[in-house]
Amino acid sequence: MAKKDLVAIMTYDELLELLHIIIHSKDILDAARLKVTAFTRNRCMPFSYALLFALDMLKTTLQTRLNSFFEKLGKGDPISQQALSKLRMNFDHSPFETMVRQFVAKEYSGQYDLPTWYGYHVYGIDGSSLQLPRVDELREAFGVMGRGGTCPCAGISVLYDVLHGWPLDPVIAGADMNERTECEDHIAFLCRSLPHLVEKSIILLDRGYPSLDLLGKLQDSGLKYLARCNSKFLSEINSAPEGDSVVTLKNGACIRIIKFKLPSGEIETLATNLFELSEELFPKLYGLRWGIETAYFKLKREICIEKFSGKTRNSILQDFWAGMVIMISVTVFQRAADEKVAERQKGKALKHTYRARTSDLIITLRDRFISAIICGPPEFTASEMDDVIKTMARVISPIRPGRSYPRKFKPAYVVNHNLKSHL
Repeated sequence: MAKKDLVAIMTYDELLELLHIIIHSKDILDAARLKVTAFTRNRCMPFSYALLFALDMLKTTLQTRLNSFFEKLGKGDPISQQALSKLRMNFDHSPFETMVRQFVAKEYSGQYDLPTWYGYHVYGIDGSSLQLPRVDELREAFGVMGRGGTCPCAGISVLYDVLHGWPLDPVIAGADMNERTECEDHIAFLCRSLPHLVEKSIILLDRGYPSLDLLGKLQDSGLKYLARCNSKFLSEINSAPEGDSVVTLKNGACIRIIKFKLPSGEIETLATNLFELSEELFPKLYGLRWGIETAYFKLKREICIEKFSGKTRNSILQDFWAGMVIMISVTVFQRAADEKVAERQKGKALKHTYRARTSDLIITLRDRFISAIICGPPEFTASEMDDVIKTMARVISPIRPGRSYPRKFKPAYVVNHNLKSHL
């Protein structure tokens, strides 16, 4: 496909249509049901409604969410939270994972003109953890972290497009998750599922990831990489001079080392197999890795993924993958709202570029997202959706590149699963 024929990105109506199809698919139901008899009779909350409810962005008590959800549907009295808990035991997380996988397959199929950096797609890989409700079942299922070893936690890792804001390959695992192992799995996913992007993709890695074995696997995969190295990584890299140099590792591989001084006076060391780019570009390229840090902030503090709606392993997996669907959906709607902001600001002499504020955008989606999926295009009319986008674009915030903050090594917050947000 010629570049001029490419469409910018997946539009919100395409996203809604794909969601609508998956939610009402009999094949998806058959693959997800955990009991042969599940969802075989007419119920107050059929399978499609159960999936829709999981995508509801309201984060308050379960019963309040159910009341609001059935009010949006306009069909009958709400079920109880106990009935919901029993209903969720009848299907697994696979419908939501299917949504994510199909979104990614469509968006990165080659039909869209996705943002690149000097012709490269740029992905960050990083891990994090999720605080889980404090029950024994989750301690046994996922493991524990924290002081005293009593807090159940899950490890998560994401292959994230830092230019486009998309999670391509989310993973949820136990508290003892090995980040390097998950990184290798992300590399395998990229090579297996998106092979047409491999030669023009760069992986950004923080200093906890590089190892002789991992750098070798990245090289063999055909992917480009830029990895921050700690001061005790490999003697060949540690002894490299400040500036731009090439070193030969014990396995015979030649890699490029970029060393430069940070404003703090510390020497930053980057290792890469990118030989064609000029030296001054690498600090800017590595700076793009911050995108995955802000993605985790969005996931935890704005989408509130740790406000889990259940206390079983199955419900945690459902909520995690539903959260990833919401994250992609927010990104798609964000782009539409940002385009509306850009139209409004066109021709104005402004110090900064502005975009729709994500937190307010999510609040707008909480009110309209489920209705839009239920109706699906074109029933959810263009005028209604245009009104949604205009509402999202009303509250804006400036984009200030280059800002930095001192790293806080203590958790900025603790999730209390007994308290619910009223958002």
